[in-house]
Amino acid sequence: MKKPEETKKYALKYVTYTNIDTRKWDICINKSFNTLVYAYSWYLDAIAERWDAIIEGDYEAVLPIPLWHIRGKWRIRALSIVPQLGVFSTVPLTHEKTEAFLLAVAEKYKHFQIPLNVMNGQSFHGFKQVIRHTYNKDLIYASDTQHKPVGIATTAGGNGMYVNKGVQLAVIINFLLRVYGGKINSRDILAMRRIVSFSSRSSFGTAYGVYSETNNLEGLGYVLRFHNRVYLLFCVSENEKNAKHIFQLIVGQLYSEYEHQDLVLECCANDSKVFETVLNENGFSKIAYAIVRKKRKLF
Repeated sequence: MKKPEETKKYALKYVTYTNIDTRKWDICINKSFNTLVYAYSWYLDAIAERWDAIIEGDYEAVLPIPLWHIRGKWRIRALSIVPQLGVFSTVPLTHEKTEAFLLAVAEKYKHFQIPLNVMNGQSFHGFKQVIRHTYNKDLIYASDTQHKPVGIATTAGGNGMYVNKGVQLAVIINFLLRVYGGKINSRDILAMRRIVSFSSRSSFGTAYGVYSETNNLEGLGYVLRFHNRVYLLFCVSENEKNAKHIFQLIVGQLYSEYEHQDLVLECCANDSKVFETVLNENGFSKIAYAIVRKKRKLF
């Protein structure tokens, strides 16, 4: 296959997992202008059986490729717990360079689908795309919510619900299985186990449970505080009737802990219209990013 002209301008190479220098990798992500927790080596280890990469030069820019062994072949699979990946760079990216990275992936894989990040742009030649959204809010400013909990335990709305910080891994996994049932697959559960286990052990991951007045777990959120961001990885409720109130309690609790700090709170709504409503009502910014997939023979 002839290498496309667009990729010749950049020293891009496909590097397999065993040949990736994870120290250089994490330094690149740490210095990237568009750094996100999802691209660090420990996170990629958690969400894939293995991951390869397209790397520019001496790790000036990188694109991680999460892989799972499916039906005898290594296939690209970005799980729902990885809303954004794409190209991460220590210098501002051009649209042309981002497209060159995607073309480099297309040289190796006939079919793939992979999420980009909000700084990668959209509309790349030869690729289909679906637009998704992330929700961000600067926490340095005072919140304008009228339902902000005070302290860890809160009673609001007359229903006796309260937020408790700290939920065991087994309880988290069992709750997700109870809420999603057959809609969540074994790969997502394995990835979640790895992320929660590593981040809680390393003291930057925290679970928030919303309990009824009879101490039944009704809702759950999991948060990573990593560098200058607070990531609400998921926010789910088993109680559809009180889902909006449950989500508000969790978001309000995060305000009470992180407000007036130089941090950004990032949330993914995961197609929950109720959670989207809560985020909109709390003044979050809705930011688009693209999920791209190879749709035809490019070269």
